[in-house]
Amino acid sequence: MKPFVAIRKCDDYLPLQLGDALKNAIDDLGGISSFVKRGDRVLLKPNLLKSAGPQSAVVTHPAFVEAVASMVLDCGALVFIGDSPPLGNLPKLLSKCGYDTFMKRMGIQAVPFLEKISLDFPEGKLFRRIDLAREIFEFDSILNLPKLKTHCQMVLTLAVKNLFGTVIGTDKASWHLRAGKDFDSFATVLIQIFDKVRPALNIIDGILAMEGNGPNSGEPRHVGIIGASVDPVALDSIICGLVGFPVDALRTCVIGQTLGLGIAEIAGITQVGDKLEGFPLNDFKAPKSMTVMWNLSNRNPVRRFLENHMVTRPHIDSSACRNCGICLTHCPPKAISEKNGVTVIDRGKCISCFCCHELCSNDAVRIVQPFLGRFFNSISR
Repeated sequence: MKPFVAIRKCDDYLPLQLGDALKNAIDDLGGISSFVKRGDRVLLKPNLLKSAGPQSAVVTHPAFVEAVASMVLDCGALVFIGDSPPLGNLPKLLSKCGYDTFMKRMGIQAVPFLEKISLDFPEGKLFRRIDLAREIFEFDSILNLPKLKTHCQMVLTLAVKNLFGTVIGTDKASWHLRAGKDFDSFATVLIQIFDKVRPALNIIDGILAMEGNGPNSGEPRHVGIIGASVDPVALDSIICGLVGFPVDALRTCVIGQTLGLGIAEIAGITQVGDKLEGFPLNDFKAPKSMTVMWNLSNRNPVRRFLENHMVTRPHIDSSACRNCGICLTHCPPKAISEKNGVTVIDRGKCISCFCCHELCSNDAVRIVQPFLGRFFNSISR
């Protein structure tokens, strides 16, 4: 049976309009009572990358999360909000992101992800064991609430990628290091995490999205849609197409379908909801790191050549750098150091995971793309 993906138009975060759009999208899939029962303990998992205001499009908008929480509470369930940000304390981050006001009013508790549980995978899986937050398995259901954003390593961060937040913060860097430059390996990590977490429903905040060099320092872009589906791979595929990107550039979709954990082919998905005009977008800015290499096997000799001559890498702008040391401390391959008072990146060690770019609060980490990379990027779009 084809998975259903509901796409609804929503121009802003005003409560009435947002509430109607969310209800319509979820009703397209059977209604909220299909996913939440009275007395359930329900975990909402938004994208809480760092402390940022709603208009930056870095985090799932608090009004979006509040509207979903209201629907869940109306079902007679208990609501909790959890995540494991790469940096910072979750309750403080929630406050700075504008969540605390509605959480206090609605009696919603924050659930920091602090304790690990090791999960084993059967023979034949690329990764035989992954440590996730024990706390996520204490709930009756999980509602996954990602933000529509570009991502310098994975092209887009949508429903599947948002579940990487169930890895405890200090462990995230080790997975970037293990995957290295092998994008398909990291995509496989993300798909295997989804296989264990299995949210009851995925709902994407695509009203105010982020384009360009996301997920931290891209540019806010009004897109005006929300999307929902039980199948996060199908949902990500539809959203990827709507912003004008080729679906095979989103490796989580390709790997997810290959492993039989979702449907990525548009022909295999039933899209329901509003009739959309102006889509797919033809000017949604991709991250500079998005290149033709995404379509090449890791064993392909052409790919190895291109990695040496066109791969996009981070560069530290010394004029903007405040030498806070966050990138140095959290660089998975330890490619960043301080020399003569200047923070620098060792290109020989750099694996282009862009953790430094993702974590920098000073916009000091630039995305640098050689001419050959810009050329291939232009012909692959």
